[in-house]
Amino acid sequence: MLKVGLIGRGTISKSHTRAYKKINNAELVACCDIRPEVMEDLTNVRKYTDIDTFLSEEAGKLDYVDICLPTYLHDVVSIKAMRSGFNVLCEKPMALTSAKAEEMLRVSKETGKKLMIAHCTRFMGATYIIKEEIAKGELGKVRNAEYFRQGGSRGPAGYNNWFRDEKLSGGALLDLHVHDVDVVRGLFGMPKAVSTVGANVIADGSGYDEVSSFLIYDDMHVFAKADWSFVKDRYNVRAIRVNFDNGYIFIDRTSGREVYSRVDGEGNLTDLIEKKNDDMYYNEIVYFIDCLENDKPFDLCPVEESIDAIRIIEAEKISADLRGEKIKI
Repeated sequence: MLKVGLIGRGTISKSHTRAYKKINNAELVACCDIRPEVMEDLTNVRKYTDIDTFLSEEAGKLDYVDICLPTYLHDVVSIKAMRSGFNVLCEKPMALTSAKAEEMLRVSKETGKKLMIAHCTRFMGATYIIKEEIAKGELGKVRNAEYFRQGGSRGPAGYNNWFRDEKLSGGALLDLHVHDVDVVRGLFGMPKAVSTVGANVIADGSGYDEVSSFLIYDDMHVFAKADWSFVKDRYNVRAIRVNFDNGYIFIDRTSGREVYSRVDGEGNLTDLIEKKNDDMYYNEIVYFIDCLENDKPFDLCPVEESIDAIRIIEAEKISADLRGEKIKI
């Protein structure tokens, strides 16, 4: 039974906590958050309000730490944890900049401690379906793809409203849009260039709250749209379409109208709803544990590609600042 320590008890940590309740070979035994009240629901768990004390007291007692802190703390706390002797599963995005992310990788190699970034969308059914179809090759080559990720609100978000400060979260570009950028990197490789437009909608300093981006390859392109500035999040789109030479995959993950479909060149439709498998937080943690226990590389979610996702975002930010100018990567 692996012993796990959770650092950060914000919204995303609840998804991790629910996953641990279903995992038989890992147990959450320690938690740290500066707010003791957010840990009151955790039972049989050692609780801390200071990270340094947590790392010192839990040294040698845990198999890894699960970091669910705000983005601006990812690199600092991950590095502290690895240098204190802990393996690390860290929430996405890896860091605010690719330079900080590269330092995390360097420390992982220096200390010999395992590091994986929890890009949950790599572990959802939609991604598995597309990856499998590409590998089979029955529909031919990918011609283009479209990713839509919309929702949210314009109200305060996160502890002390940290999501609404671009210097802390990176805005929708780095926090929301990065989900699809990372999956695109994993499925199709590194794009050669990007062209992006965006808008600041919510508040001064919140960064780009909505973005529309083309990720450009030699022989195909991907369009990705992300928006977390809806006035009222009643109607939104969480959809993916991947067009092949001889058919397409269409997936709409929006609650209440889910569609998981494959259409071939003859127009034959295959319903893939049984492959929905959207328990992505559970899937990613089980995968991390398996790699940790069996000393396997994180091939489904390599750190190097998590860094690439930030590099793509950085190029998109430059392009958006220049109102869509094509930026080579």
